[in-house]
Amino acid sequence: MRASIGQTKNEWIMPNTGYEAITASINSQYDISDKISLGAVVKYNNRWSDNLPSTGYNNGSIAYFMIFQNPNVDLDWYRNIWQEGQENIQQIQPFSSYIDNPYLIAYESLNTLDSHQIIGNINANIKLAPHFNLMLRTAINTYNQEREQKRPYSINRYAEGYYQAQDVFKQEINSDFLLSYENQFNDFSLSASVGGNNRTEKRRLNNASVTGLVVPDVYKLSNGKNAPTLYTSDQNKEVNSLYGLITWSYKDQIFLDVTGRNDWSSTLPKENWSFFYPSANTSLILSDIFNFQGNTVSYLKYRFSYAQVGNDTDPYQTRKYYSQNSFPSSATVPSTLYNRDFKPEISTSYETGIEARLLNNRINLDATIYQISTKNQIIAVPLNWNTGYSSAILNAGEVRNRGIELTLNGNLLESSNFSWNTTLTWSKNWGKVFDLPDNIENQYIIDQGGQASLIAKVGESPTAIYGYGFVRSPDGQIVYDTGGLPAYPESGDIQYIGDALPDWRGGLYNELSFGNFDFNFTIDGQYGGIIYSQTHHKLTQQGKLTSTFMGREGMTIVGDGVVLNEDGTYSPNTTEVATQEWYNRYYRRANVESNSFDASYLKLREVSLRYNFPQKWLGNSGIQNLQLSAFGRNLIMVTDFPIYDPETAALNGNRIMPGVEIGQMPSPATYGFNLKMNL
Repeated sequence: MRASIGQTKNEWIMPNTGYEAITASINSQYDISDKISLGAVVKYNNRWSDNLPSTGYNNGSIAYFMIFQNPNVDLDWYRNIWQEGQENIQQIQPFSSYIDNPYLIAYESLNTLDSHQIIGNINANIKLAPHFNLMLRTAINTYNQEREQKRPYSINRYAEGYYQAQDVFKQEINSDFLLSYENQFNDFSLSASVGGNNRTEKRRLNNASVTGLVVPDVYKLSNGKNAPTLYTSDQNKEVNSLYGLITWSYKDQIFLDVTGRNDWSSTLPKENWSFFYPSANTSLILSDIFNFQGNTVSYLKYRFSYAQVGNDTDPYQTRKYYSQNSFPSSATVPSTLYNRDFKPEISTSYETGIEARLLNNRINLDATIYQISTKNQIIAVPLNWNTGYSSAILNAGEVRNRGIELTLNGNLLESSNFSWNTTLTWSKNWGKVFDLPDNIENQYIIDQGGQASLIAKVGESPTAIYGYGFVRSPDGQIVYDTGGLPAYPESGDIQYIGDALPDWRGGLYNELSFGNFDFNFTIDGQYGGIIYSQTHHKLTQQGKLTSTFMGREGMTIVGDGVVLNEDGTYSPNTTEVATQEWYNRYYRRANVESNSFDASYLKLREVSLRYNFPQKWLGNSGIQNLQLSAFGRNLIMVTDFPIYDPETAALNGNRIMPGVEIGQMPSPATYGFNLKMNL
């Protein structure tokens, strides 16, 4: 039996934020006999916070304040929060009512959390007979969270305050069995397993809120100026599965694995709720099969795999379900058209690669190429409101991803007192859309963030970013209007701006040992890809970036570009315009092109230095090993991205949208030390 307990306290870079957590676990194993053993694992997590920070582009975010606040203002002028004699009623906003007091955001506009989670399982292993073993197990993962949003008087959006209380419950129970067989026949070895699983999921949400508080700074539903708005949601889901696995090998040189799985999902219609997906993979140790001699290639392995993975959908999308309405004894018709003929989403993948050890194991190479195709994607598509629905859930579309991954490891130097080992990784992925729903005119808007749209088009990348750009002449120059400002494109004339997916990613890990010291550092990064930054638009519009120095002396700018003449020809733009007007138009929020930047970066991801105390220093203390180390993460970054960090993505609701930055917070560096002792 093993028991552990841990406590964590995190104070974030923003005042009055962070969390505390306590974890406790027990892992036990008991042998009833030489044929039966029982085991149990229980882990409890309690995580709570008086305030989790709001993020993104909204008044409740400290990043929003940082975008709009005057740079030369002393923040101490905001510190008292409330105007004298108007405590808890009117905040101090000395320069703009558009942004909230930052201390009010940090200390009064609170997002609290109290989360309790239990993860555990009980299992039994039974040796039924020689070579046969049976495993029985039931596992649970359940949590309950209490969340609150507290918004004081005079805050933007809620002049008289706001309070919301949420109770979130989720439970997943898995019960499974696995019957296994394993045996050796001369040069052959064989293992086979058959099993089954039952998974049930339950989700419950109770949400209540009041807009307007009778008594300021009293956050209770009974303190609302109107009756609370209530919303509840229940979701149940069940999946039953049967599966099998056969593993065969010959002389530990040739290996073959074959699997098959069939699921029955309650979220699919009865005609399609059963779906089967297989896999097979093989590997050959070529260096043993062909008896390689010498140290040039000491080990060579080839592998190939094929796999299918099935996926169902969320509950309650195959029938017409009415949703709750704020008015008593009433309901709301759904705005999304259900689908009685859902089919499971299927992903098919192929992968092949080699592993090689060269020059007496001084150099190791791992190379992989893969392809993943997904069809029958479950997506929501827009409908004409005349149908009575705004969108429909369909099985449609096919997307393919191909890629390559390389890992090269080298033992560069080796001596009695010094060694240097390095690992280089490199990867590249290509995505392509092959098919879209029939009623979509060759494109599908995957997501939108700010003014940028992630749009899938047949024959193009699924991570392509579209939006408004500059109007350009046939030779690529920016076209200006007669007033000397960049011309507006025609309404709806969005264009391809770039791809959120980088051209490639890479990393370099180094481990150096000298005497009792170990020094490690990791450098990684990516090349290519773009990010649209709404923060850049706002900071440029207000002249808060060094890139806006141009035009400040004479307070006018002549834009570099051309003007379209009445006869259809182009001539250089010579019209002077006020500096502020030029920046407002050139970097306007809707201009995704001018506010998009290369997402390439290079980071010093991690550095650590460890000292191993000599054994003679420890003497008879009973300490077998003592190590002291110091580390740092995200220490240095090289990039042309003008805001904090190109390794970012915007949150759109509960989804992450790549290639978009809106109200980003700085990415902090981390420093620490660690003392490890073995007794």
